[in-house]
Amino acid sequence: MKQIILYYPKLTGEKNSQPLYLGLPLSVLTLAAQLNPAKYRTCVIDGRIDDPTAILHTIDASCVCVGISAITSYQITDGICFARQIREIDPSIPIVWGGWHPSLMPLETIRSAFADIVITGQGEFTFVQLVDRLAEHRNLDDVPNLYYKNPDGSVCSTGSVFLKDFASASPVANAYPFVDMEQYIHPLWGNKRVIGFESSRGCPWSCKFCSIGSLYQKNWNALSAQQTFDGIAHLYHAYSVDAIHFYDNNFFAGEKRAQTLSELLIRKNISLRWDGTAVVQQFVRFSDAYIESLKRSGFYRVIVGVESGDEDVLAKINKQHSNAQVLQLVEMCRRHGIMASLSFMVGFPWNPEKDFSETVQLIEKIKAIDPHTEILLFIFSPYLGTPLYNAALNHGMKFPDSLEGWAGYTYERVNTPWISKGLLRKMNRYISFFGTKDMSENLTKFFKGGTENDKLAP
Repeated sequence: MKQIILYYPKLTGEKNSQPLYLGLPLSVLTLAAQLNPAKYRTCVIDGRIDDPTAILHTIDASCVCVGISAITSYQITDGICFARQIREIDPSIPIVWGGWHPSLMPLETIRSAFADIVITGQGEFTFVQLVDRLAEHRNLDDVPNLYYKNPDGSVCSTGSVFLKDFASASPVANAYPFVDMEQYIHPLWGNKRVIGFESSRGCPWSCKFCSIGSLYQKNWNALSAQQTFDGIAHLYHAYSVDAIHFYDNNFFAGEKRAQTLSELLIRKNISLRWDGTAVVQQFVRFSDAYIESLKRSGFYRVIVGVESGDEDVLAKINKQHSNAQVLQLVEMCRRHGIMASLSFMVGFPWNPEKDFSETVQLIEKIKAIDPHTEILLFIFSPYLGTPLYNAALNHGMKFPDSLEGWAGYTYERVNTPWISKGLLRKMNRYISFFGTKDMSENLTKFFKGGTENDKLAP
């Protein structure tokens, strides 16, 4: 039987100690779930938990390929380290990169000596086609969304096709046996056994700082309410979870779907708490009756990207809400007993002092309405494939031009030249209080970006 290795790299230079960052490695599990177990022996390695050394000894001539998924962060560093070990074992084994960073920077990724193939976009269908052709030593030209190297080192692209039929993929539950599920179940947000689940992808909004719009082209595609129910009911019965954290980019883009899911949970007597992402202008349109119907099924927390308290900045980044609507959302959550989890970014390039001051003022107004509101505060750094990436270039920011260069770059580090040292000190004080006060020392440094002496070495 042919062997497939899928690797999810570490997010930081040390093993993570915060359960919030030990969610299921869905980017590789969803691929593993698609592979035919009668044809392929699949091994999933989570670098945050597993020791890859033991697995490396099992790699032999039956290995079809090694897949590595990475976001722009230390994951690239760890992914390269793992790829280097594969090269040492057998340089003929194809190394396939996918995930957010390779999807947004495919040419820089494929040029690396540690990459043979890059998959862009959603990989469930592409990866199965790729694996079958590699196993049968067939041509890759008819597999969409690939960049690959010819024997002479030249790069080929098979063209970009948007694959949006998420609902027709095999359920991720097929891959749960490949990992120790207990490692990903944690006490969080007042729950004893919470686990993550992905029921949709993409977002119909077009925020200018966000890569989701670039990757998904403003499309939103989702599992049906019944498929979502089946997935979380399986987690409830098989693993005794008491809460679901939806990883969706915008869970409430399908309001009717959420309503139907709620009805299924109530009718089938599945006693789970659950949360979901929304944008401000969506949530404030919800009726009291709609929110209460969701709450009866276990809805307890809404996750919202507010981003800034400076309405001039909101206009520039295409966040189509007002501060008044943010306060209305907080009041609605207080009235219904729903926890609001609000994330903010400070340090946009236009007037960072004003942006920071007005954001802090808004946070203080929020806390006055409901002190229990969860506030997460981050320093803005541009994401690949977004309009603000180009804006950052125009404001003097420098970016790497290779996979190895990006390995030393994280969005949590402060790379923005328009933020003064004095303003940075003020920002970090607020980040420590709002965003990282319950995190380990290592992850506090991760979110602050560390210092010049703290930077994580490759």
